[in-house]
Amino acid sequence: MRKIIYTVTILLISISCNKTVKNEASDSIKSKYENSKKEETGKTLPSADYSSLLVNYECDMTAAEIAKVFDIPETDVSVPEYQRAGRCAFVIKGFGQNTLGDETVIQWFLENVGKAQVKKEIQNYLKDQANNKSVLGMGIEMSETGDSYVAKIPMSGRAVIMNENYDSWLLLSYSQKGMYKSRTEAQHAALGEKTMALANYLLKKHKK
Repeated sequence: MRKIIYTVTILLISISCNKTVKNEASDSIKSKYENSKKEETGKTLPSADYSSLLVNYECDMTAAEIAKVFDIPETDVSVPEYQRAGRCAFVIKGFGQNTLGDETVIQWFLENVGKAQVKKEIQNYLKDQANNKSVLGMGIEMSETGDSYVAKIPMSGRAVIMNENYDSWLLLSYSQKGMYKSRTEAQHAALGEKTMALANYLLKKHKK
């Protein structure tokens, strides 16, 4: 009888030990997975130095450069009579006029929103795009430099350069289609593509 009790006791202890080892192994795997997910979420994309573009930007573009990027004659590009501080702006012909007969203005400037907001915005765009939830042509692309993102917002006539290593993003505006009554859908779409090209040009120009 004692022998039976002894055998059962040993068996129970063995089962208990095996269960404990399995639980510990399971917990260890789970912990490693969770830590891996946290590290993945917290990762910041390695980046070149874009301080001259995303920290202390000063307009350094010429009409000739704009004409080259937009693939239009240089005679169709001019500088506005009034330039707002902290902004870069050019008047371009051939993409519609407003009710006063003024030609389209393309302009860009920095907006300081903080690194956390920049990263959050990038993640939201990527998530919506992955889940096919992007609306009205909105989307995001990896920049040609491979270390930044460029968001496109056709409805409001904007593109945004975002790099999660910086507190500011660079907003490029070609304005809503409705602001330029004679602008066609085709012209507005072309402006969107050319503005994306400009964003990549600026990143390449300022990459250090």
